[in-house]
Amino acid sequence: MALRVVGAKEAPSRMVIQIAIAGSASVQIQGRVSRDAPWQGLGPPHRDSALMHVDPVQFLRAVTTGVAANTTVSVWAVWAW
Repeated sequence: MALRVVGAKEAPSRMVIQIAIAGSASVQIQGRVSRDAPWQGLGPPHRDSALMHVDPVQFLRAVTTGVAANTTVSVWAVWAW
């Protein structure tokens, strides 16, 4: 699954992550501060569409599990001012 990021090169004060789930799936947003750091969960897994506000993180990924047939999952990360 791809996580799309919209924003500038400057670190934002807060990030907004939008999770859209049409069907049945679980989405865990994870982040890390450097390439060598371990991935850490940013909040609980989501089973419904959600909007998250998090502190800026250098690296982000969305991990999906339990994706049912005919389910679509989309995750966006955007800067918040």
